[in-house]
Amino acid sequence: MWRDAFNEIRLHPGRFVATVMAIAISVGFLAAVSIFVTTEQDSLSRARTLPLSTSDIEVTVDSPESPLQDKLKGVDGVAGVYPLGSQGTLPVTKGEKSAFVTFYAAPPQDFQWAELAEGHYPSKENETALSTAALRELGLKVGDTIKPEGSDVSFKVVGATKDPKSMYGTIGYLASGAERVASSYGIRVDKDADVKTVMANLTRDVPGIAAKEASQVRQENLDSATGEFNLFKGMLQGFGVVALLVGSITIANTFTILLTQRRRQIALLRAVGASTGQVAGRLVIEAFLLGLLGSLAGLLLGTGVAAIGASFTGGIYWGLKFPAVDLVVIVGVGVFATVASAVLPSIRATRVKPIEALQAVPTEVQARRASIVRMVLCVLLIGLGVAVVIASRQMEFPLLWAIGGSVPLSLGILLGAPLYVPPLLKGLATLFGWRPTARLALLNASRNPRRAAATATALMLAVGLIATLQVSIATARTSGLAAINERYPVDLAVQYKQEVTDQNREQVGKINGIERVTSVATKEITVDGMELVVRDGETPEKEVGLKPTNGRDDVIVVPTWVETSSPVRIGGRELRVETSENASMALVSADVFADIDAPSEVKLLWLKMTDRSSVVVLKKVVETTQGVGEVVESGAFMASLLTQVLDVLLMVLTALLGVAVLVALVGVGNTLGLSVLERQRESALLRALGMQRRQLRLTLLIEAMALVGVGAIIGLAAGLFFGWLGASSTLLMMAEGERPDLVFAIDPWWTLGLIGVCLVAACLASVLPGRKAANATPTEALAVE
Repeated sequence: MWRDAFNEIRLHPGRFVATVMAIAISVGFLAAVSIFVTTEQDSLSRARTLPLSTSDIEVTVDSPESPLQDKLKGVDGVAGVYPLGSQGTLPVTKGEKSAFVTFYAAPPQDFQWAELAEGHYPSKENETALSTAALRELGLKVGDTIKPEGSDVSFKVVGATKDPKSMYGTIGYLASGAERVASSYGIRVDKDADVKTVMANLTRDVPGIAAKEASQVRQENLDSATGEFNLFKGMLQGFGVVALLVGSITIANTFTILLTQRRRQIALLRAVGASTGQVAGRLVIEAFLLGLLGSLAGLLLGTGVAAIGASFTGGIYWGLKFPAVDLVVIVGVGVFATVASAVLPSIRATRVKPIEALQAVPTEVQARRASIVRMVLCVLLIGLGVAVVIASRQMEFPLLWAIGGSVPLSLGILLGAPLYVPPLLKGLATLFGWRPTARLALLNASRNPRRAAATATALMLAVGLIATLQVSIATARTSGLAAINERYPVDLAVQYKQEVTDQNREQVGKINGIERVTSVATKEITVDGMELVVRDGETPEKEVGLKPTNGRDDVIVVPTWVETSSPVRIGGRELRVETSENASMALVSADVFADIDAPSEVKLLWLKMTDRSSVVVLKKVVETTQGVGEVVESGAFMASLLTQVLDVLLMVLTALLGVAVLVALVGVGNTLGLSVLERQRESALLRALGMQRRQLRLTLLIEAMALVGVGAIIGLAAGLFFGWLGASSTLLMMAEGERPDLVFAIDPWWTLGLIGVCLVAACLASVLPGRKAANATPTEALAVE
């Protein structure tokens, strides 16, 4: 059977392209996630411990009093020693450009992790080397001179290095003495030496030190940053499982097509004595071989995708990392999913008598019996889901209960597809029945309810998940921004160390992206023996178009940390004291502020931005005010952070779940291919009666768009509901006083783009089946038995 199965694949490769493609896409997704995340983890761990990135062992000293290089070098198995020492991050400015540079002691040649692009590493105290990224950001070149802020020494740039991308700024190097005291050292071992043996030698021969493998130190550092729980990888693998689930539906449909193409071959095998088990066994072996072939192709595809992603992030600097156990499991899952998807079609095909093999649609009695059972089950699931969702609004952990209710609700919707997808298609036929071609196509789409529902279900699952994510993220963004605007109404507030000058105002005012600069006057008063800074809570707000923070003449608003009795007497008035979590200083009305007998000074500027979420403007303000002031309040920072995180998350997750849509649309092409096979005589008769090739291709195009449209619209509607449920349940988990108002939102461009992609892909999926049906001559097709 193995030889026959192998020969079948080798002699008829065209039959199995769609199956291998579906497997490769699904497995490739999982493999890409594992390789990419493992590579990024390794890159992040090395970036966080850069001086240790080229070492095999880290040695720490209990009491560093004198250099230990000579003692460490004399230990058996040690090839090199690098005193790690300390590092510092300093701002470097060149004209109007500035950058934060992390400086490291220049490593010896065998410890260098970055190649030189130009020049050499520093060897003198007044020399430095900068990464190409630092040179580019500062507009410098080798030979120029820099003077970091806070340093009394100027350094000549003698080299440019090809360093990895850094999340913590750019990189530079300073000269390192041949012998210097350090609290930790990096150790490289000889090529033929065992790391653990060398560690034992070090602790034995050099007292007062501790040795640990560098890889362990890097992992511990990474764990401290990630909390030892890889949520990101688990989340992505979850989406990979969704893609594999959708792929399994596609694979099952593909095998149905293959078995329909070979029904005469299967009948002949049965006629010459092959048992049902033998025929089914051969088909399962074919599925195993296809699963293995597709999974291996998926590994190659995933490696390529991971390499592209790591190149974009810079993680590939240290090379791709392949998690062997993960990849073996992924290949096994791909093979298992293929075999499991093929078992039922194989058994069903071998149990049907040859004379019945021509019947593509179940009998009316069979269909009615199956519909009653399915209807009862779906009603129970949907009823249970609705009850749990309603109850979740009053539970202690509403999000967990909402997820629990969503599971049976989703299953009820998906399992019930054969009950409502065919009627919807027939309804479309009635709606567009005035066009014979459209009516014929829509009725054809509903002729096999099980297959039409399976195709629509795959799309419903993929589109529904994407819509859920989009609605959840859009709602979270809109609700979060509304809360930020309420709590942080000012885009940027800059507190200066001295009185604000015209030059200060001019510097920030000319930044591209700053719309208005408002001066905020303050006065210092004493209340109950406590010194307070007070400002006018009306005038500045009116200048920037905000509601007054405090416009009442009988109230003073103070921060929550201020402890004072109420009322207090200020500016000849008796004021009631109110506290506010949002107040950073005391706030009074404009009239009360004018009556306070104290000198007024301006050390605070409010900046209004044209785009509140612009990181570029925010960074430029920080750089411009560095040394003379600092940003003390920033609604723009919070808005920018929220917008960036959610927008990137939306883009990445939509792209990832787009893989599931791609796999589902391969299934659309498979369904149309099977439809063409089953209706060869019908198509030939239509051609003989005068239907043109163009019209026949059009019927398949309409059929594809109907299947895709129904699946996408139902998935979108379900996604809108589940997205709202997830966002609202998440807000209910927050304390009532901190809970922002729910502002339901949907990103129209993402949604319209998703539907557009599905419809375009449906058109493409109909091309090959349409050509095959249209190019067959009527006499050839009528001869098919």
